[in-house]
Amino acid sequence: MRYPLYFLLAVAAVLVLVAPAGAGQLGEKGGHYEFSGVIYKIQSGLLFVKTDTGLRPRWISQNRAERAGLHDAKIGDAVNMMVDSGNQLIDTALAGRPFGEHRFFAGTLHYADPYWSEIKLSTPSGFERFDVDTLAGSKLSVFQEGTPVTVELDADNVVVDISRAR
Repeated sequence: MRYPLYFLLAVAAVLVLVAPAGAGQLGEKGGHYEFSGVIYKIQSGLLFVKTDTGLRPRWISQNRAERAGLHDAKIGDAVNMMVDSGNQLIDTALAGRPFGEHRFFAGTLHYADPYWSEIKLSTPSGFERFDVDTLAGSKLSVFQEGTPVTVELDADNVVVDISRAR
């Protein structure tokens, strides 16, 4: 009789630990989760952020920090972060400031450079070229040329998420 209780407790613990970081803190928005944290260390161009949810600390790359206006960030600054359904960082902003506008763009993957830093999509109006964020670039390995995709662009027109078109 104790086995099912331990099993249920283990399942509950896994669900809590695997849930997207801070999913309930700022909320869910369009399939993405927003949460906040505080910068506790800046080293080698990376901003290390500790969330108040107790989950693993996050880091923000120098490129993403500059695009988000965090170039003057200091230890102790509060930041908001947005992650996709795979718990991968999509956007960040200083607390109290909104995330930049995101837009979606559909097309057929025509080209992805070998380092996943740029893609070209073919659309009815011609070809479109986009820079790709480093974290989003890792998703490109599962897409072949000719695949219909939808990309999410941040305020700087950089691909921050990519998925197979529905």
